[in-house]
Amino acid sequence: MRSAMKSPTRPDFASFVEVARCLNSTLDVHAVLRRLFAGVDRLLQPSTWSLLLSDGPTGELEFVLARGERDQQLIGQRLSRSEGIAGHVVTSGETLLICDVAKDPRFSPRMDEAFGFATRSIIAVPVRSGDDVIGVIEIINALDERAFNDEDVQIIAAFAAFAGIAIDNARNHGALLEANRNDPLTGLRNSTFFLAAVEEAVRAGEPFVLVFFDMDRFKPLVDTHGHVCGSNALAEVGRLMAAELGPGEVGCRFGGDEFAFLLLGADGAAATEYAERLASLIRDHTFLAEAGINARLAASFGWAAYPDDAGSAVAMLHLADERMYAAKRARGNARA
Repeated sequence: MRSAMKSPTRPDFASFVEVARCLNSTLDVHAVLRRLFAGVDRLLQPSTWSLLLSDGPTGELEFVLARGERDQQLIGQRLSRSEGIAGHVVTSGETLLICDVAKDPRFSPRMDEAFGFATRSIIAVPVRSGDDVIGVIEIINALDERAFNDEDVQIIAAFAAFAGIAIDNARNHGALLEANRNDPLTGLRNSTFFLAAVEEAVRAGEPFVLVFFDMDRFKPLVDTHGHVCGSNALAEVGRLMAAELGPGEVGCRFGGDEFAFLLLGADGAAATEYAERLASLIRDHTFLAEAGINARLAASFGWAAYPDDAGSAVAMLHLADERMYAAKRARGNARA
């Protein structure tokens, strides 16, 4: 028979210390959560446990972690925010300790019926990010058939707090990485990210093209209306270009009023068509309309195809750039 529960402030305090150390040593959220639930297993010995997280766009709850191989069939299953114990917890923010789910009208048997499980008792604790409830930890059926108690709830609440921190850390780090990959003015990728993507495309060895363009007669706009208006016009270019990006395409503000695009799996014919479409978008757009300026702009394009035109990232970039400036000279905008 299982020994009596120890207070987590004595020997079992080590379980909390271990999770805290893991939080400070890695941004791998799954590694932290696995370590966290290993502590739950040691302390409470539940028959099973699961972590459900809220899907922002739909509001549904998705099973993202579960205890063992048998329970992996739960992963990816979804509940509505109004369904079952988990739905109640995520909408109310309330912690629930239910010793007999058969007597609780909030319990939904749908997952039990689908996967041949029999839930008898449950602790369900909200996982929070700041003031928002972003998920639920559920602990189900103690292995020794004992009744869960208030001390168990306190332990799970502590682990839920750790889970919230781990998820916040991972999301914040991901948001920081994403910000460091983007050009703040246009929202497109920055040149550092773009160059790394081109290098990766060369290593992959599959066909791709680079498309470069530079705005024509952009300097007169800045000279007439100022740098702020010039920046606002470039931001509009970025929004136009971002709306055109499809799967396998990377758009970037390369620097100043130069832009570049990486089209995976494309060839020269596709590059020509792509450049013509972007040129038409820019030419037909009225820039700075909200400021009453109503500027009309154009751009000159160049492209290079891998491996037909060049076999390295540097050679590809130089060739696309040369072709772009040749087109600009042909248009009489070499100094624009």
